[in-house]
Amino acid sequence: MASNTSRSAHLAKIITDNTTKIEVYRQEQGLPPLSLGTDAPLDVKYPPNVEQCRRALIDATLELGDLATGPVELRLVPGWAVMTMFSVTQFICEFDIAHRVPLAGDVSYDDLSKTINVGASVLRQVLRAGMPYHMFYEPRPGHVAHTATTKVMAREPLIKDWTGLYTDLLLPAGAGLAEALRKEPTANDPARTGFMVAKGDGESGMYMYLEKHPDKARSFAGVMGAFQKDEAYAPRHLIESWPNNLQTGKLVDLGGSTGVVAFALADEFPGLEIVVQDLPGALEAAQIREGKNVSFMPHDFNEQPLKEVDVFMFRWILHNWPDFYVQRILRALIPSLKRGTKIIIFDEIMPPAGTMSLSVERNQRNIDFNMLALFNSKVRIPRENTAFFILTWESQFQIRDIEGWKEVITQSDRRFKVTDVRYPENSRLSLIEIVWVS
Repeated sequence: MASNTSRSAHLAKIITDNTTKIEVYRQEQGLPPLSLGTDAPLDVKYPPNVEQCRRALIDATLELGDLATGPVELRLVPGWAVMTMFSVTQFICEFDIAHRVPLAGDVSYDDLSKTINVGASVLRQVLRAGMPYHMFYEPRPGHVAHTATTKVMAREPLIKDWTGLYTDLLLPAGAGLAEALRKEPTANDPARTGFMVAKGDGESGMYMYLEKHPDKARSFAGVMGAFQKDEAYAPRHLIESWPNNLQTGKLVDLGGSTGVVAFALADEFPGLEIVVQDLPGALEAAQIREGKNVSFMPHDFNEQPLKEVDVFMFRWILHNWPDFYVQRILRALIPSLKRGTKIIIFDEIMPPAGTMSLSVERNQRNIDFNMLALFNSKVRIPRENTAFFILTWESQFQIRDIEGWKEVITQSDRRFKVTDVRYPENSRLSLIEIVWVS
């Protein structure tokens, strides 16, 4: 391995080279220089080659910063900073500061304090703690104004939902994880997650908690809905990777919600007879489309009532459940299975450790950790082509590696045999094909 000195110089060159390429592109496109100032563009979409430069710049900057910080400060300073950023962000969300500060111009601390019933000196102290992290700034003494990073909280509902998610749910979940694992070392009980232990309200799991806290459920649903709209989750990826021998017959879409994916499959493969199963509440918004062989049926994940089914499908469902419950869900299908019945799992597969860029791996492991703390579930792993993970912002959920998926499947029943794994290009979900070999 190269010395730290040569590695540092190498990283510095990467930073210089890629910064130059990005700035040249921005100049050619008439875009302003990179900035977090109040008038900076909130989001710029780069073409793939420039996005690759941006990713390389981020990764090199992260690593060089870590090297310069050193091992002792690296263990002390970032944790302190993260705690401050979390706490200030939570304050901003709780008192809706982003909407109380004008998008253009500024507001005095005195006037702002009166709108939230918090003392001006305390308000100033909290907001100033966030300013080194690009949250608001003081354009003149005694006044506060937006930066680009706080302006986006006021303009984009998703950002507010996302910040609320990690301050209201993820922060207490992470803090409670160690205690939860003392009580439930195998992390198989959704009622004993880091979040449930931290909250201590006796609910049976995260979903029951959200059901009783509709404001939190709304924010959670907003974030989940945004993921679903991402092109990387588009139904076309499932269609493009769909096995040729499964284009006719009876298919059950478990947890299929309003049938968006089912109708996409029906459009492409009219020989499929599709039944969408989900909880009654999830089916309320479903709309029947004339001429499409798609029907809806209330059902949970207990014993499957339908027989003579050719394919059962779980699309982006099982990642939300611990291994124990995934096994229960799969076993509930057994009474309805015949030799040769297929099960399709279309879900996240985590690349192996060390094969991703630094920023992507940090994000993936953050998600993995957060889903453990929230749900007692895990992100399962590998894919050979990780280019897409490097070129895109990774906002995924918990992801098992492929060996983790195979383990949870075969431990459900050894008559479940994984016959194929497919990684659609530019998709965040991969296809696992299982056959019942009894």
